[in-house]
Amino acid sequence: MSIQRRQILQAAGAAAVLGSGGARFSAHAQGGPVRIGAMLPMSGIGAEAGANWLAGIKAAQMQWNDAGGLLGRPIEIVVRDDKFTSAGAVAAVRELAGEGVKLSVGAGQSPMALAIAPILGELDAVVAAPAPTVMSVTHENFSRNFFRVASNAYMLFGGIGNMLATKFADVGSWAMILPDSENGRDMARYFEHGVRRAAKATGKAPKVLEPVYASLNKADYRVEINRLMNSGAEGLFVGLTAAPAVSLLQQGRSVGLDRKFKVIGEAGTELMIAKAMQKSTPSNLWGVSFWAPELEPFKSQYPQSAKLREYIVKVTGTPHVPGIVQASHRSALALFNAVKKAGSTETAAVIAALEGLAFDTAAGPYRIRKEDHQGIGFAYFAKIGARDAAPGYGLEEVIRMDESEIVEPATPGRKFEA
Repeated sequence: MSIQRRQILQAAGAAAVLGSGGARFSAHAQGGPVRIGAMLPMSGIGAEAGANWLAGIKAAQMQWNDAGGLLGRPIEIVVRDDKFTSAGAVAAVRELAGEGVKLSVGAGQSPMALAIAPILGELDAVVAAPAPTVMSVTHENFSRNFFRVASNAYMLFGGIGNMLATKFADVGSWAMILPDSENGRDMARYFEHGVRRAAKATGKAPKVLEPVYASLNKADYRVEINRLMNSGAEGLFVGLTAAPAVSLLQQGRSVGLDRKFKVIGEAGTELMIAKAMQKSTPSNLWGVSFWAPELEPFKSQYPQSAKLREYIVKVTGTPHVPGIVQASHRSALALFNAVKKAGSTETAAVIAALEGLAFDTAAGPYRIRKEDHQGIGFAYFAKIGARDAAPGYGLEEVIRMDESEIVEPATPGRKFEA
């Protein structure tokens, strides 16, 4: 376990025990804490992402407890390890529901979302998910108990494909490496869709090559790296996330992968890449970002951004954290605001409150579409790089995209066709 991850977990645990910041609640008002689940990868290849997601949830918990809690009661976070697997996610949500914890932040990745969404109704549970992008979870596999508080593949990967092909119009061909999964195929489809959309505006017609698919559970990506190096492409999009993305780029550097491509895009691992690679971070790396408090528009336009920065330091001991903490913070805020709006923690009441909910986040105003439970706000893409100043890495430029302008129509229960 890394030192930073131990610090995050130790601080988060202390926050839960101490009531998150020392807020006081009368015995009459509280009636016991409001218990919120956190189903996250606390072990395995997703552990670093899980620790950061937990930090974002704990920051929201501390922030609200310091302001009086929820329904006059303190908020308690109950953590379960989903092990970054579908089976682990199912076990975690069943265990939480069995203990009476019916409201949770979880399903950080698409396989976990697809696994738990169908069983939430029978468990009388609600999940607010911070990051899964697979399209079907809000379309043909729609569940009234599941809320995607995140961009979907059409919005996110269409967006980064459009941004990269517009900003780097001289790149004549794009290679992709993606998870070998339903979500990976969504990534491929909509990244290409975004590139084609940019081509209409720029007058360029870059090629998008057949994707290379890879397992997230691999330790050795030499075969895939060799295919990418021999593809003839000038740009690369890495759809692997968390530790697999870092491993791919670290292994690729030894054979010049970072120099082979004019630009590399990535799907949201962001500062975890730069933290691991430091000065070896690819020089023209652009990725999905969720939060950059030192840059605009976060720095001055969003009051919740300053709050998250204040409380993330209390949780982790440092402001230098990956932007994914904002994704889980946003999901926790969605549940807290819904409970407050409903005046209840009962499942049916919280579902009704989440549908159409509008609230402020550290990344701007946000709303959850009633019809299909798709969250809509702003998506962000940033240049990721090494720097001389502490901590040795950071974000250099942020591009904002209004998701309301590109989100697909709601079709719950029916497959979406672009």
